[in-house]
Amino acid sequence: MRKARLTLVPAMLLAIGAAAPGPAVAAEKNGLIGSWSIVEAVPGPWVRGKERNGLLEHGRKLVATEVTFEAGSIVSTNHGLACRRAMYQIGTYPTDALFRGLLPDGSQDRIARDLGLTKAGADVPSVDVDCAGGYFTYHFRDRNTALFAWDDVIYTLKRR
Repeated sequence: MRKARLTLVPAMLLAIGAAAPGPAVAAEKNGLIGSWSIVEAVPGPWVRGKERNGLLEHGRKLVATEVTFEAGSIVSTNHGLACRRAMYQIGTYPTDALFRGLLPDGSQDRIARDLGLTKAGADVPSVDVDCAGGYFTYHFRDRNTALFAWDDVIYTLKRR
């Protein structure tokens, strides 16, 4: 599996004075900042057999959940998605590294295209979010649609 290419906001930018505080600089470049809603949940393509039905039911429970990404936190009624001290890393992922590299070998490009994440050979714009409660990666289909995996379910977020 290839490593993701990440671009960190330099610490120097985060220390700029009151006119342009660090979180505002990070927020400008972070495509997640704003309010989103989970609109779809499907079992990950790496899950086989009978487990898929249970995961489909589990995933549907989060559909319509709202998530608001702020410069230093994430607000949601779902406690597993909420975070008081969110740290964001902006970057791109090749198809073989999407969803923590869980896409089945040899099918990554096709599955990424089926999910609407990439054109042939293009890396996928993504944001990694590190919180005390977990670590999530959000892969962008377009500026208003992002996908993330949690407990073997792929969730689709739409900007509100």
